[in-house]
Amino acid sequence: MPAQFEDAHAFTARWEGGLTEHPADPGGITNHGVSLRWVRSLVEQARAECRRSARGCGDCIDAGTPSCPALCDSDMDGDGDVDADDIRACTAAQAARLFKKHFWDAGRCGRLPEPLAIAMYDSAVNLGLPRAARLLQQAMNLTGESQLEEYREITVDGCVGPRTLALGKALEEADLAQYAARRMVALRRQFYRRLTTTRPSLRVFLPGWNNRCKALLQYLADKEREQ
Repeated sequence: MPAQFEDAHAFTARWEGGLTEHPADPGGITNHGVSLRWVRSLVEQARAECRRSARGCGDCIDAGTPSCPALCDSDMDGDGDVDADDIRACTAAQAARLFKKHFWDAGRCGRLPEPLAIAMYDSAVNLGLPRAARLLQQAMNLTGESQLEEYREITVDGCVGPRTLALGKALEEADLAQYAARRMVALRRQFYRRLTTTRPSLRVFLPGWNNRCKALLQYLADKEREQ
């Protein structure tokens, strides 16, 4: 795997931990950060893609096998379905491969400056890709507006496209990528506070989320000193 991804994942993997099944966690049973709710959503997305490609399970020779497009990422115990046993069977290496495909690659993190890539990736794993991308875009807009002489606002749409990447490049050239990454972490903490206000059952997770954000800021600072 690319070194930049490995650096980002090294931080995230420490915080995702092993097998958990907290009653307040809406993701359900989770292992190495991979939740049952999430892998089931991957299955539904893959099945929808099959339907868009005019392929139906009834006519597919791979249906219900490890080669099934809808199951190949998620059937981790190889028994032809996706349930809690797959989460229990999930290894750290499988989690890393899933996260690279669905968060790092899908979020185009490899084309962002390193501080923003690390902040974006960890946020995507914890919050989901669209919300993480919106936090990234908000932080980049705030930084560009206040710090760049020439700046054009990007749309906060949760999709990391050419204009988002171009602003990331401009911030890197102005030596502002680290600053923007810190702004993103600050926005992430604000999101957690709002979330736990509207959903009190999640307040049990707030100290851990805040500690993760503090550790992420330290990790970014350490990476900057290494350069």
